[in-house]
Amino acid sequence: MIPIFLLLHNVEEALTIPSYLPRVAASLPVWLPADVVPIFFGALAVVTAIPFIVAVWAFVRPESRAALWSLLLIQTVVLVNVFSHAAVAAFVLHGYAPGVLTALAINLPFSIYLLRRAARENWLSRRALALLLPSALVVHGPILVGLLILAGIVVRRG
Repeated sequence: MIPIFLLLHNVEEALTIPSYLPRVAASLPVWLPADVVPIFFGALAVVTAIPFIVAVWAFVRPESRAALWSLLLIQTVVLVNVFSHAAVAAFVLHGYAPGVLTALAINLPFSIYLLRRAARENWLSRRALALLLPSALVVHGPILVGLLILAGIVVRRG
Protein backbone atom coordinates (compact mmCIF):
# COMPACT_ATOMS: atom_id res chain seq x y z
CA MET A 1 0.00 0.00 0.00
CA ILE A 2 2.96 2.35 0.43
CA PRO A 3 3.23 3.34 -3.23
CA ILE A 4 -0.56 3.50 -3.67
CA PHE A 5 -1.07 5.85 -0.72
CA LEU A 6 1.84 8.01 -1.83
CA LEU A 7 0.40 8.12 -5.35
CA LEU A 8 -2.93 9.38 -3.93
CA HIS A 9 -1.09 12.03 -1.95
CA ASN A 10 0.96 13.13 -4.95
CA VAL A 11 -2.17 13.33 -7.13
CA GLU A 12 -3.71 15.68 -4.56
CA GLU A 13 -0.57 17.82 -4.67
CA ALA A 14 -0.43 17.80 -8.47
CA LEU A 15 -4.05 18.89 -8.75
CA THR A 16 -3.81 21.68 -6.19
CA ILE A 17 -0.27 23.10 -6.23
CA PRO A 18 -0.57 25.23 -9.40
CA SER A 19 -3.31 27.37 -7.85
CA TYR A 20 -1.29 27.80 -4.63
CA LEU A 21 2.06 28.76 -6.16
CA PRO A 22 1.12 32.41 -6.67
CA ARG A 23 0.28 32.69 -2.95
CA VAL A 24 3.70 31.41 -1.90
CA ALA A 25 5.83 32.77 -4.77
CA ALA A 26 7.20 35.61 -2.65
CA SER A 27 8.43 33.20 0.00
CA LEU A 28 10.17 30.80 -2.39
CA PRO A 29 13.93 30.49 -1.92
CA VAL A 30 16.02 32.57 -4.35
CA TRP A 31 17.69 29.46 -5.76
CA LEU A 32 14.42 28.27 -7.27
CA PRO A 33 13.42 29.75 -10.62
CA ALA A 34 10.25 31.83 -10.78
CA ASP A 35 8.39 29.06 -12.58
CA VAL A 36 8.83 26.07 -10.27
CA VAL A 37 5.97 24.08 -11.79
CA PRO A 38 8.21 22.00 -14.12
CA ILE A 39 10.55 21.23 -11.22
CA PHE A 40 7.63 20.34 -8.98
CA PHE A 41 5.98 17.99 -11.46
CA GLY A 42 9.31 16.35 -12.28
CA ALA A 43 10.01 15.83 -8.60
CA LEU A 44 6.52 14.41 -8.06
CA ALA A 45 7.05 11.94 -10.89
CA VAL A 46 10.33 10.74 -9.40
CA VAL A 47 9.08 10.46 -5.81
CA THR A 48 6.03 8.59 -7.08
CA ALA A 49 8.03 6.13 -9.18
CA ILE A 50 10.67 5.26 -6.56
CA PRO A 51 8.25 3.66 -4.06
CA PHE A 52 6.79 1.47 -6.81
CA ILE A 53 10.29 0.32 -7.79
CA VAL A 54 11.24 -0.41 -4.16
CA ALA A 55 7.92 -2.20 -3.55
CA VAL A 56 8.56 -4.45 -6.55
CA TRP A 57 12.07 -5.11 -5.21
CA ALA A 58 10.62 -6.06 -1.80
CA PHE A 59 7.97 -8.25 -3.45
CA VAL A 60 10.48 -10.06 -5.68
CA ARG A 61 13.02 -10.44 -2.85
CA PRO A 62 10.89 -10.86 0.30
CA GLU A 63 13.92 -12.11 2.26
CA SER A 64 15.85 -8.91 1.55
CA ARG A 65 16.27 -6.82 4.69
CA ALA A 66 17.62 -3.97 2.52
CA ALA A 67 14.45 -3.94 0.43
CA LEU A 68 12.25 -3.99 3.53
CA TRP A 69 14.30 -1.27 5.24
CA SER A 70 14.14 0.86 2.07
CA LEU A 71 10.38 0.48 1.90
CA LEU A 72 10.03 1.41 5.57
CA LEU A 73 12.38 4.35 5.00
CA ILE A 74 10.06 5.61 2.27
CA GLN A 75 7.13 5.43 4.65
CA THR A 76 9.12 7.20 7.34
CA VAL A 77 9.96 9.97 4.85
CA VAL A 78 6.22 10.17 4.13
CA LEU A 79 5.61 10.52 7.87
CA VAL A 80 8.09 13.41 8.08
CA ASN A 81 6.36 14.91 5.05
CA VAL A 82 3.03 14.80 6.90
CA PHE A 83 4.42 17.20 9.49
CA SER A 84 5.86 19.52 6.84
CA HIS A 85 2.42 19.71 5.17
CA ALA A 86 0.73 20.41 8.48
CA ALA A 87 3.27 23.13 9.27
CA VAL A 88 2.83 24.82 5.88
CA ALA A 89 -0.96 24.66 6.24
CA ALA A 90 -0.88 26.09 9.75
CA PHE A 91 1.93 28.64 9.65
CA VAL A 92 2.35 29.68 6.00
CA LEU A 93 -1.03 29.35 4.31
CA HIS A 94 -3.20 29.52 7.43
CA GLY A 95 -5.57 26.88 6.07
CA TYR A 96 -5.39 24.28 3.35
CA ALA A 97 -2.01 23.41 1.84
CA PRO A 98 -1.64 21.18 -1.22
CA GLY A 99 -1.39 17.59 -0.04
CA VAL A 100 -2.47 18.18 3.55
CA LEU A 101 -5.74 16.24 3.29
CA THR A 102 -4.17 12.95 2.22
CA ALA A 103 -1.18 13.60 4.48
CA LEU A 104 -3.39 13.78 7.57
CA ALA A 105 -6.19 11.39 6.56
CA ILE A 106 -4.15 8.62 4.93
CA ASN A 107 -0.39 8.97 5.36
CA LEU A 108 -0.33 9.81 9.07
CA PRO A 109 -2.49 6.90 10.30
CA PHE A 110 -0.94 4.43 7.85
CA SER A 111 2.59 5.46 8.83
CA ILE A 112 1.84 5.01 12.51
CA TYR A 113 0.19 1.64 11.87
CA LEU A 114 2.95 0.31 9.63
CA LEU A 115 5.90 1.46 11.72
CA ARG A 116 4.34 0.25 14.98
CA ARG A 117 3.61 -3.12 13.36
CA ALA A 118 7.16 -3.36 12.03
CA ALA A 119 8.53 -2.69 15.52
CA ARG A 120 6.06 -4.99 17.32
CA GLU A 121 6.65 -7.89 14.93
CA ASN A 122 10.44 -7.38 14.75
CA TRP A 123 10.55 -7.02 10.99
CA LEU A 124 14.00 -5.50 11.38
CA SER A 125 16.54 -5.18 14.17
CA ARG A 126 16.04 -2.43 16.72
CA ARG A 127 19.08 -0.66 15.32
CA ALA A 128 17.71 -0.75 11.76
CA LEU A 129 14.35 0.57 12.96
CA ALA A 130 16.07 3.28 15.02
CA LEU A 131 17.93 4.49 11.92
CA LEU A 132 14.70 5.07 9.98
CA LEU A 133 13.83 8.47 11.46
CA PRO A 134 17.27 10.11 11.22
CA SER A 135 17.62 8.72 7.70
CA ALA A 136 14.19 10.05 6.75
CA LEU A 137 15.10 13.50 8.10
CA VAL A 138 18.23 13.50 5.92
CA VAL A 139 16.24 12.40 2.85
CA HIS A 140 13.41 14.88 3.43
CA GLY A 141 15.82 17.67 4.39
CA PRO A 142 19.30 18.02 2.89
CA ILE A 143 18.90 15.50 0.08
CA LEU A 144 15.57 16.94 -1.08
CA VAL A 145 16.84 20.52 -0.85
CA GLY A 146 20.01 19.56 -2.72
CA LEU A 147 18.02 17.95 -5.52
CA LEU A 148 15.75 21.00 -5.77
CA ILE A 149 18.79 23.31 -5.92
CA LEU A 150 20.27 21.15 -8.67
CA ALA A 151 16.97 21.14 -10.56
CA GLY A 152 16.72 24.93 -10.20
CA ILE A 153 20.23 25.35 -11.62
CA VAL A 154 19.43 23.05 -14.55
CA VAL A 155 16.16 24.84 -15.33
CA ARG A 156 17.78 28.27 -15.04
CA ARG A 157 20.59 27.28 -17.43
CA GLY A 158 18.14 25.29 -19.62
